[in-house]
Amino acid sequence: MTDKPAENTPPKRQGFVIRPVYVVGALAAIILFAFFGGIENLFKRWGEQQELSHGYFLPLIAGWMLWSRREALEASIGRPELLGLAGVVISVIVLILSELTVTSLMIFQQLAMLTLFSSLVLALGGWSLFWLSLLPIGFMLFMVPPPYWAITVLSQQFQFWSSQLGVAMIEAMGIPVLLTGNIIDLGDYKLQVAEACSGLRYLFPFLSLGFLAAYLFNAPMWQRAIVFLATIPITILMNSVRIAVTGILVQQFGTEHAEGFIHLFEGWVVFLFCLALLFGVIVVLARISGRKNVGDLLVMPDVAAKKPAKEWNKSEFFRNGFISLALIAAAGVYVHFGVSNILKVPERVDLASLPYEFPGWRSDIEEIDAQTIEVLGADDFLVTNMTSPDGELFNLYIAYLNMQRHGHSWHSPRQCIPGGGWQITQHDIAPITLEDGESFHYNRIIIENRGQRQLLYYWYDQRGRKIANEFIMKFLLVFDAVNMRRTDGAMIRIMTPIQSSETIADADARLLGYMRSLQPKLPKYVPPAGVPATEEFDPDEY
Repeated sequence: MTDKPAENTPPKRQGFVIRPVYVVGALAAIILFAFFGGIENLFKRWGEQQELSHGYFLPLIAGWMLWSRREALEASIGRPELLGLAGVVISVIVLILSELTVTSLMIFQQLAMLTLFSSLVLALGGWSLFWLSLLPIGFMLFMVPPPYWAITVLSQQFQFWSSQLGVAMIEAMGIPVLLTGNIIDLGDYKLQVAEACSGLRYLFPFLSLGFLAAYLFNAPMWQRAIVFLATIPITILMNSVRIAVTGILVQQFGTEHAEGFIHLFEGWVVFLFCLALLFGVIVVLARISGRKNVGDLLVMPDVAAKKPAKEWNKSEFFRNGFISLALIAAAGVYVHFGVSNILKVPERVDLASLPYEFPGWRSDIEEIDAQTIEVLGADDFLVTNMTSPDGELFNLYIAYLNMQRHGHSWHSPRQCIPGGGWQITQHDIAPITLEDGESFHYNRIIIENRGQRQLLYYWYDQRGRKIANEFIMKFLLVFDAVNMRRTDGAMIRIMTPIQSSETIADADARLLGYMRSLQPKLPKYVPPAGVPATEEFDPDEY
């Protein structure tokens, strides 16, 4: 007779089971903790800069793209790859370095976070899942704000292109117009190109929507590429049209109508016209391919699953997952509790005293309006016209920063010169050796405007180094932030007119002489390495 178990015996209890979804959730939480500074900076810039305000929607769109291909993603999960852990290691190293520099280089931290996303997909789901999720994750690149200097360069280039094309349109209508640097002179009305060129306000959101339109466009890859690339000329064209219409309104109806038009056609109105033109490009490309029905041009693409070469392995998933958790958690703890954000600021003398170092010279210090001061972002600056006892004319401009922070950095004169109507006719890097034996290189530029020419030198004086190249300056800035806990320095520009009665060599000799007399006076205004710090600041609170 066989004994039967009692019917009311309770089932044997199992312990807590760690499921893969718990590991994924833990990774999401620890990434939020470790990369909180970069994420906070994203929301800060989306809220403060109008041209980046679309960034709030981009993670949602990327999530929608992933959700739309969820079945294919699930079917593509394969064997976890150890190579993905290498990407995790690189990402956390970049995270730590971005915090060590304390120079507001948040873009590296944000890009490292996106790299981490793709690396984790590879580490946990294999190559097939990696390739299938790469496009939605890559789309999130559009949510990362460009560096402030890149926005400055792009804005100035857009101003140049838009103003040139807009003035050409006005002239084609037979309306007299004069373009001088940033100013379009329409007679009774002068239009600032900086005011007219709000193209960047809709370029960045338009680029992301152009990419999305190319993704949804049911067409060959070359046509999709054209759709995306068309966003840039469309943006320039629409801004130029706005400038041209302003000129026509001034000619026909006066300045009040022009100002009303400029106010109306800022932002969303121009953006909607850009979208209409982009859809027109899509329709034209479809007609070229012989398609007449426009109803199915933009559809959600059918994404097929990628069959994994090897099956998913649970133990390898947990191995890679726990290693990733440990690496990211350790990096997060270090950047939040082990890194000092304090920068040292050395003792120095205000630049206002510098002209008094030239006895017998006349110095006329230029006043700068509040708006320009805000754009400069300098902690101390000096703009002065100086005349030597022999009657030689010079212009001196120095912008000093206690520390680089929140996007405040030195603006290259090469970016600003075209805005004043001057054209750069020659640019080279020249060497100089001073009387004390110090040697360095500087930028030497000749500019011209309506027959007038000027010779200009500039360089970056950074904690004892004198640097001509902007990229080397940025690299050394990061190095010194870690090594010296200093990011202070100055951009120095000197200039002299090239008289019609003299040669360029004469102007060079004059400006080199001024440069040699200026250099020994600078250290107490722009401190070199080794000067004791009198103050310490947290860049996040300064």
